[in-house]
Amino acid sequence: MLREADVAEIALRAGERERADAESYPGETIRELYDSGFISAPFATADGGSDWSCLDTTKAIEALAAQSPSAALLAAMPAGFAGITAAVGELVPEPSRADWGEQLAVISDDFRVGKHYAACNSEAGAGGSLAATKTVASRSSGAWRLTGRKILASGGAHADVFLSTARVTQEDLPGAGVVEAFLLRTDAPGVRIAQDWDGFGMRSTESQSVEYEDAQTLRLWGFPNFLEVTQPLGYWFNLFAAIPLGCAAGMLDLLSRPAPTSPALRLRLAEARMKLEALSAYLHETAASWRPAAGAAYAARVLRTKTYVSQEATRLCAELFALSGGRHYRRGDNAARLLADAFAGTALRPPLALALDGLVEQFEA
Repeated sequence: MLREADVAEIALRAGERERADAESYPGETIRELYDSGFISAPFATADGGSDWSCLDTTKAIEALAAQSPSAALLAAMPAGFAGITAAVGELVPEPSRADWGEQLAVISDDFRVGKHYAACNSEAGAGGSLAATKTVASRSSGAWRLTGRKILASGGAHADVFLSTARVTQEDLPGAGVVEAFLLRTDAPGVRIAQDWDGFGMRSTESQSVEYEDAQTLRLWGFPNFLEVTQPLGYWFNLFAAIPLGCAAGMLDLLSRPAPTSPALRLRLAEARMKLEALSAYLHETAASWRPAAGAAYAARVLRTKTYVSQEATRLCAELFALSGGRHYRRGDNAARLLADAFAGTALRPPLALALDGLVEQFEA
């Protein structure tokens, strides 16, 4: 069982590696996150996990992000995938139960041996909306194949398996939703991973672009209409919000040691800590309420939480950076890195503008 103290130690080691090399993919950290059971912790103990709830996972990602935001972003996708896969069993329809049991066994075994599952869902021009997905899936001789272009595939060629969304037809999958999710080996024929990542922040995530050309998948994740039935995105929204929040915590810790002598600066840092604690409490309350198929009210709540926490935590990072003084205003500085990572994480997972549009629609409804 992975404890909070274990997470803190893992995060500290990840931070040391990040500060030594913030540009290169954090392979050693990712290996430790798998070997230690961090990423598989949301699975049940019988499946090699630690029975973490969404709240437990959110807190762990927040702690990791305070030390290494890039590692936290890379860990958030598979950890959320594990949590969702572990939690949705009761919603699986009877015809799909045997297949789901096989999926759970294969996926949990993959996590035990350290196969890295990464997100490969975003598309240029889609604004983060799954409904705007253009990648298509077709079924031939019992196998699913994907064709389309993706951006921001976390980990790029360092990942072992991509989770990708694609549009399907009722002819190929009766009862399907407009978009379904599929698993593909990153080295499968028809999968081409670019080398085009040059992010402002999250430098070491290597979130490359990917092209699928009749790429054969490992399988459909879940069952027909899985995303609509289980409503899994809220789990990931909680984890994504934890990343800029962790960036703010890391920057506050950086500026608080040693304690400043200026009373005015100490007051500003105390105010920042109060705000950080309030944001953290808001996020934790929302994460504690997550469950599969939570309904429209929770979907609206988690969108508000993700939007507000990400927005305010990133703003707090900017305010703290302004207080940090000119000595931190240089490329490679820890404070500058945390600031850039907070902005990048907020912008990319998923775009803030899309979330704001969704909030406006809620109020107009």
